[in-house]
Amino acid sequence: MRTFYLFKIKKSYSELTHDTPYNLFKAIENVYYLKQEDLSYFNNFFVQIRDTFNKEYLDNNIFEFYKNKYSYTKVNNVHMINDYYTDEKSKLIINNSYLYIKSTKNLPTFLRAITKKENIFVCDFANKDYFWLEELLS
Repeated sequence: MRTFYLFKIKKSYSELTHDTPYNLFKAIENVYYLKQEDLSYFNNFFVQIRDTFNKEYLDNNIFEFYKNKYSYTKVNNVHMINDYYTDEKSKLIINNSYLYIKSTKNLPTFLRAITKKENIFVCDFANKDYFWLEELLS
């Protein structure tokens, strides 16, 4: 199973880190592994580099994209794909500050439904994997 966190990075910060994604990954990873009591210190940094997602808009777009697929289900802001033919089981949870995807695939189907134009940075902390979504899908 792979676990992906998707962050919408502010344009100015994405321009600075686009050619050096490792630096952005390490900065976000440091925040990810902080203890709960230390999070307040780094919250200001995180707010400076990321934009929020339009949760309702994204939720509706993903629903429209997959609504006619037999393998797709949706409950509140949780989208699921359970495709027996491709052996994919993926779950997408939409939050304002990040998107969470847990999947049996290295390239979850949900990544195709998310717009490439929004400076989306994808991190898999357990596997030390990171990439810009636009580069993966282009």
